[in-house]
Amino acid sequence: MNIAIIGTGISGLAAAWCLARRHAVTLYEKDPHPGGHCRTVEVRIARGTLAIDTGFIVCNPVNYPNFYHLLDELGVARQDSDMSLGVSVADGAVEWCGSDNPLQLFAQPRLLFSARHLSMLGAVLRFNRQCKSLLARDALPAIALGDFLDRHGYPAAFKLRYVAAMAGPIWSASTREVMAFPFPAFVRFFAAHGLLNVWQRPRWQTVAGGSRVYVERLLAEFVSRGGVLRLGCNVRKLQRTARGVDLHDGTDSARYDAVVCAAHADQALRLTADASAEERAVLAAIPYTRNTAALHTDASLMPRRRAAWGAWNALLAQDALSDAPIAVSYWMNRLQRLPGERDYFVSLNPPRPPRPETVLFQTEFEHPQYGATALAAWERLPTIQGRGGLWWAGAWCGYGFHEDGLKSALACVAGIDRDCLPRWARPAAADKATADDRSLAQRALEQA
Repeated sequence: MNIAIIGTGISGLAAAWCLARRHAVTLYEKDPHPGGHCRTVEVRIARGTLAIDTGFIVCNPVNYPNFYHLLDELGVARQDSDMSLGVSVADGAVEWCGSDNPLQLFAQPRLLFSARHLSMLGAVLRFNRQCKSLLARDALPAIALGDFLDRHGYPAAFKLRYVAAMAGPIWSASTREVMAFPFPAFVRFFAAHGLLNVWQRPRWQTVAGGSRVYVERLLAEFVSRGGVLRLGCNVRKLQRTARGVDLHDGTDSARYDAVVCAAHADQALRLTADASAEERAVLAAIPYTRNTAALHTDASLMPRRRAAWGAWNALLAQDALSDAPIAVSYWMNRLQRLPGERDYFVSLNPPRPPRPETVLFQTEFEHPQYGATALAAWERLPTIQGRGGLWWAGAWCGYGFHEDGLKSALACVAGIDRDCLPRWARPAAADKATADDRSLAQRALEQA
């Protein structure tokens, strides 16, 4: 078959790499560089260069099984990382850090005598126990996260300084949006990632040499199999015909037997000239947020107290519900085990721009937003796959992470030619929602 893949994020790269085993594959990318959210920046230092990731950074073998198999097949090494969480509220008014060092819980010494802080820490243990009990009994109520916390009397400090501080940076969400998350899916996600445990959590790692290493090796093998990479080629329209799918890039057109559209859901919808009502319903249900990301050396965008610094650091503008995305600063020295002569940070949605002289790189990412409407879209995705030769893939097909993007690509490959799947592949479009999730999702769609 003659196949086109649109997009060179993890989904497009993986689909192209697999399908090129047995088919003629052309890979389209609108940007001059491949990789999607894999953006490794080279920073010169006295002894050479550092490879610092600014998009995709961490993974673990429990939650990223397909991705780890892929890295192993490509011969890509990993190194251990640190996922400690620093929290700074209202420009340093309250600061603490959850890490392997219990003393960092009281990085601000007065918190030893703070009833609100001690109540928050106690609520963490109660929440973890309660959620595990509900999971064990399959009794997660179909309500929003904030409603659950209010119903069970959890303190405001716990909701904002712990739950929102953890979840907001994961999905580039505001404190108010975190409280609107569907409670059942939120708990299952936290449980699967070990976030309902205080000590026993997955072993997080980074790609040695930066995420660009796996991108380069995937592309090298893809090209060696006869694949064609077209960078800087912006696909404008997809049109299905009786003989295949016509792809138009503004200056030329080509016909393919199958097309895997591994672009963001909203981009995919704009490309599809003949989208059906069902396809529109799924693709339009995934909201996105645009996030500015900067690699810099400005320590003022970290917690004020170094004792409160974590590998990732949530900066809450206020100690109350807000519609502004929670800012996060990643301490890359700790995440990627960089040399300690200088501190490097990656900040998303910072409360103020880093000082210009400290900025080494800046870009914008668009992230899918997690919520009830996304749950409904995941549930309906299999019903629109492969119609007229069009397939859909991307991290938006799941929780928005690398493993979700890879699983969606493997699902497309399985549908097009299962013989192209690697032996380790465990394809799935997305984790199935429960009846409670679907109920909540349906109500959200009716209100939209």
